[in-house]
Amino acid sequence: MALWSQASQRVVDAMETDISPRTANPLKDKVFHANIQIQSIEDAPTRERELSEGSRLVDQSSESAEDAANRERAAEMQMWWDEAIARNMDLPDGYVKVAVLLVKWADELDELKTRTEAEELEAVFRDRFHFHTETVELNVSSKPQHQMNCYLAVFVEKHDGPNNLLVLYYTGHGVYREDHKHLELTASLNPMVKKGFSKDARLNWNKAEDILRSDDVECDVLTILDTCYSSNLAKSGKEETRTFELLSACAIDSTTAAPGDNSFTRALIDALKELLEEFHDRPFTTFHLNQRILLDKRRHDTPSQLWFRLQHHERHIRLAPLKPEKDRERKASGLRHPPRGYLTLRFALRDESLNREQIEFLTRNLSKAFNNKALVGLRRIDWLGLKPARTTHFGRAALAMFAIAQWKKFLNRRREERASQRRVDEVEFPADMAAEVSPVSSPMRKRTRDGFDDLPEPKREYLVIPQPPSPPVSNSSRVEDTGGGGS
Repeated sequence: MALWSQASQRVVDAMETDISPRTANPLKDKVFHANIQIQSIEDAPTRERELSEGSRLVDQSSESAEDAANRERAAEMQMWWDEAIARNMDLPDGYVKVAVLLVKWADELDELKTRTEAEELEAVFRDRFHFHTETVELNVSSKPQHQMNCYLAVFVEKHDGPNNLLVLYYTGHGVYREDHKHLELTASLNPMVKKGFSKDARLNWNKAEDILRSDDVECDVLTILDTCYSSNLAKSGKEETRTFELLSACAIDSTTAAPGDNSFTRALIDALKELLEEFHDRPFTTFHLNQRILLDKRRHDTPSQLWFRLQHHERHIRLAPLKPEKDRERKASGLRHPPRGYLTLRFALRDESLNREQIEFLTRNLSKAFNNKALVGLRRIDWLGLKPARTTHFGRAALAMFAIAQWKKFLNRRREERASQRRVDEVEFPADMAAEVSPVSSPMRKRTRDGFDDLPEPKREYLVIPQPPSPPVSNSSRVEDTGGGGS
């Protein structure tokens, strides 16, 4: 190491001399001595493998055109189902209540200056969607972790319910702590600014999210994180009774733009306004929201991500302006008590997808079948997805063989029809016969030119040229001859 220090000092001394020409190499003719020691070798952690065991990504940025069409079709089928089941069962079309909690750092700590965009997003949710909104600012008057946990606990207590939706939005810095495997939310990344209490302006998001993923929470949850490394999440839970999704500003191990024209929040605000104009008061899903953000040219270099944080179904959260409170309360009167059981049925269908007419037929008849709701206590019927039937290797081979056999039959039939048509075209019919014989039903169309020898005898007269008649004999000649002979 001493040799290394001496060499380093020589390099520094050389660099402190007069400025050399641009092409000169200040390290020319220098000898470096290094002492490198490898203590151990281990496999690097694979983030994708860890995440595959928990959250599932709805990847709309790199999927093929066919996969994108299938996912969009699935989102459409869910929308059609929810609208039809609400209409036929006289249920609320959407959530009875939606509450939004916006979280940011206090202005004196906020290095990114996120206030303007956060206030604009809150105005869209409050004024255009008619959601209940709250904005909280984290500071260092106490531990930010305790503040976040307290805000979330109170928020869930006030707005939880089986027919409700909670939306949590955060904007600010984020860092993934590889050593502890958690996403850290922080007010500043600048080490020059992190002095005094500023260094304590940070919290563990994974711990805060545990409150939303708790089994005691009944509502659906949508978290929106506009921060770097927002897709670096630990394992999630497994539950079938509700939907929990994460809309992330960037992909795994990626960063995102600061507030401004290219920020994720700016694209989110614009996408929400565009979808409101397109769908009006009809619901759209988080799939459509993320799709619209991905189409924004300003975000092509940093595609957003949509994650399922609870497994076992692919039901997306639906967003729409809330109806007047009186209408929502009237339709939700029969949904006061939370369900205590879920019946899962599996319908084996002919097709791998359903159109709107088929879904309308199913929902109408299912609502009739459960007309006596008091007997069964039916609350609602949720769409959890439609999956293609699993086919084994033997089944695929049998299906391929059947398809090949049917194709061969079709080809042979076409070949016979063409050959028959050629034989018919070669037959020449007399004009008077062609007028009397039907071109479709006549057996003569199937006979060749050589087959005329087998025709019935009467019809051969048309083909034989008659011989000229004998000279006529008069009656007078016969009399004279007879008379002469008798004399």
